[in-house]
Amino acid sequence: MSKTVTGGCFCGEVRYEITGDPVLQLLCFCEDCLSITGTDGYAGYMVKSADFRVTSGTPRVHDKISKEGRTVHRNFCGICGSNLWGVTEFGLTSVAAGSLDDPDLFQPSKKVFTSNTPHWARIPDHLDEM
Repeated sequence: MSKTVTGGCFCGEVRYEITGDPVLQLLCFCEDCLSITGTDGYAGYMVKSADFRVTSGTPRVHDKISKEGRTVHRNFCGICGSNLWGVTEFGLTSVAAGSLDDPDLFQPSKKVFTSNTPHWARIPDHLDEM
């Protein structure tokens, strides 16, 4: 049984907890993730949506359809603007690893959409391409 993982936004308004183990941990370099983070990629701590719950605050949500035609419901703090998590069509919630109270829990093993990265991107060589 996994331990409870907690996290939230920069200002503390929105808090969440995760009660299950991550399904996947990855670095995503798709155009949407480059835009949403403002840097060279997104660190996604992906969990089953049933294992994720908001414990305080109410995030703002922005729905986005990707180039691949998939809708992601991106949640962020309406006060400080922190990117927090995205809910996918696959029953997974992709939590922004930087929003975890203990970001060292993030241990990526995969990378995706590396062909989209800017020339200055930091792409770890040891991660498997999905």
